[in-house]
Formats: sequence, C-alpha cells, structure tokens
Amino acid sequence: MLDALLNDGFAYHDSESERFAGELEAAADEARSSPAHLVQFLRFSTHTIGEHLGDWPRAVQLGDRVLDGRAPDASTAKAWAHLSIARLLAGDGVGAAEAELAFLAATSNDFRGPLAEARFMLASALIGSRRPREAAAIYEGALGLAQALGDGAPARAIAVASNNLASDLLEAASRSPAETALMRLAADTAHEYWLKCGDWMNDERALYLKAMVANALDDPNTALKHVERALAIIAENGGEPIDEAFLQLTRAQAFMLAGDTEASERALAQADAAAGTWDDEGLRSWYAAERARATGQAAAVVA
Repeated sequence: MLDALLNDGFAYHDSESERFAGELEAAADEARSSPAHLVQFLRFSTHTIGEHLGDWPRAVQLGDRVLDGRAPDASTAKAWAHLSIARLLAGDGVGAAEAELAFLAATSNDFRGPLAEARFMLASALIGSRRPREAAAIYEGALGLAQALGDGAPARAIAVASNNLASDLLEAASRSPAETALMRLAADTAHEYWLKCGDWMNDERALYLKAMVANALDDPNTALKHVERALAIIAENGGEPIDEAFLQLTRAQAFMLAGDTEASERALAQADAAAGTWDDEGLRSWYAAERARATGQAAAVVA
C-alpha cells in the first residue's frame, strides 16, 4: 500500500497537492513501521506540504508523528535532515538543530559531506518556497564548502539545488547583474555535478538548461552548441521525442537571436510537428507556454 502511494502519488503531487498530502497523513502509521520508506516519505511530505502548500507547521507535525520515538541509522538518517528543514522553515530553530544533529550523528565520522548536503537540501526547499534570495545566499556558501570537499561532495544534492536555482532565476521577470551571474553559475554547476551522478538524460537535460540560459544572456552561438550536443546525446541513446521537441524550440530561439530567420522557422516547425503528436493536454500546455516564451508567439500545434 505504502509502496503504491509513494510510487504513484508523486506523479500528481504538483497538480493535486492537497490530495497527496491527505493520503500521506493517512499513511503515517504505516510509514512509522517501515524504516525502508522513511527517507522517501519525509522527502515527499515535506516537499508537498511545505513547498507546494506552504504549510511548514503541518509538514513538521507529520514528520514528528512518523519519526517520534525512533532513532536514525545510516540508512534512515536523511529523514531527519528533511525534518530539520521543515522545522527551520516553520520557525523552530532549536528543533531544526536537534534534528540536524541526529542526522549528522547517524551518517559517518566525517560529517562535512552530509552537512553540505543538508545545506543544498535547504537551498532547494527555499527555492521551492519561492524565496530565491535566501536560497542564493545558502547556495553560494554551500557550493564553496562542496568545492573544498572535492570527490567527497554530495553530487546529487548539488545538481538538484543548482538545477532548481538556475531554472527559478531563468523564469524571473527581471534579474540584477549578480542574479544573472548566479544563474549562469548554477546552470554550469548543475551540469558539472549531473555528470558525476546522473545518466545520459541528466546530461542532455542539463545542456538544455544551459542552452536556455545562454539564450537569456543573448549568446545564441553558445546556446546552439549546447543544443546540438544534447541532440547528439539523445540520438546516441535511441531517442527521447519530448526532450527533442523542447530542444528544437530552444534551437529556434537561438537562430532567431542570431538573425537566421529561415533556420529558426525550420527548427520551430520541427518542434511543432513533434508536439502535434502528443495526447497529454498538460504536456501540450507546457509546450505552448515554453513556445510563447521562446518565440513571443502563441503555439500553432496541429494534432
């Protein structure tokens, strides 16, 4: 039952956050008795209730209910890191420190890597809570710590936080010069660390993000290089039609910025043709929004 909820429920956590939150709360007792699910349960519950619903006290209440009376070990420790973040963002600094210390004590003798990971988790939670300025401050400090750790740095946590921060800044209506520099740094860092911990899809999607950032910086030549490399990676691995369509959209924008109208129209036609085969309305709406952002035109997708 819990397996099905965690595997299936996260698919609608964004569109039906209240539904998923209620289901998680109903499953709290089952989660308490299943150590193998504690980390995933706390990650999903704090993300959905705290970030999407904006109710950090409710996220803390559920986390406390699930973890109360338990002691962390190496396999479950990260659940306490999620609880620490929820408590901090709910305004309980002492409780946050207590949970973080429990997390660190259960990880390893060298707590530098886990501590850096906890800071990147906090940066991601702040980004998800629409607090980008605070997230940026935590992110920059944590990145300096991670770089000093070298191979001991928590690659996935860095990649996720960097990806989210760059994406958030990319969507901003305006950016200061410092925020623009941070956006580029975060996109580059995301790609660097996905290469350490991810697969080919993480690679090409990180290149897609870097291409969008390059377009936002009015650097179409760099954007085109990233797009071409991403498309080559997809071709080498058997194809990924949805990603290809969005890459062609970014390619069309880059050609437009470079003044090559014909090439831009060809790339846009390829993207529209691919999107025209999709049945998922949510995906088509996402494409329409990205198309409008990339070209300044409404989507003309023919089913």
